[in-house]
Amino acid sequence: MRKIRRRRVATLQPFGQAGPDALLVSLGDLSAAVADRLHYHFHGVAAVEVVHGDLLDLKAIDDFHRGEAQRRVTAAIREQFLGELPVGAALVVGLPARRFPFVVAAPTMRIPGSVRGSLNAYLSMRAALVAVLRHNAAGGVRIRTLAVPGLGTGVGGLDPDEAAAQMRAAYDNVVGGGWVDVTHPALARSLSATAAGTLAAAEPASCGAVDPGVQPGARDNC
Repeated sequence: MRKIRRRRVATLQPFGQAGPDALLVSLGDLSAAVADRLHYHFHGVAAVEVVHGDLLDLKAIDDFHRGEAQRRVTAAIREQFLGELPVGAALVVGLPARRFPFVVAAPTMRIPGSVRGSLNAYLSMRAALVAVLRHNAAGGVRIRTLAVPGLGTGVGGLDPDEAAAQMRAAYDNVVGGGWVDVTHPALARSLSATAAGTLAAAEPASCGAVDPGVQPGARDNC
């Protein structure tokens, strides 16, 4: 299958010198514009390759598993999410074969339609990466390479540059560890309010702008 795939794609960026335990991510798309933007935004990332071509033929994968891939994904969504996998969530589903033993379901839209102006490419990419890293951390058979097409750029209509930028932001957030320094907006507001309250308690009064006509010491009780 790998040889067949390589006949159908052009490599824009090969894998670099990634660590032995690194999750390799293979990005690509049939659209030259999408592949170009993926190449631009992921340029120089050692654990990422970028190709132009038919990177991820889901029908071929399902046919390889004789329809079992679709059945298992549908069953997992019904069991774990009561029939609907929301954008921003992902599932790793095992398949009964040594080749292509896993498929990751990470939707970019609730129903087919435009997702222009949304963060859905970021949410989908982030969910897929988190799901794979959690799967690998749990032990068992590791996922060493994750194949991802341009997210939201087909029916969703996301601009190729915007989609690729969102995907890179998700990669940096999860694989690059950016999540460690991220504060949820609600928590940030809470922390700001706490800090403001502490400052007010330390300095209960404020004199505003300094008046050069005020005598030294006269501002102590303002």
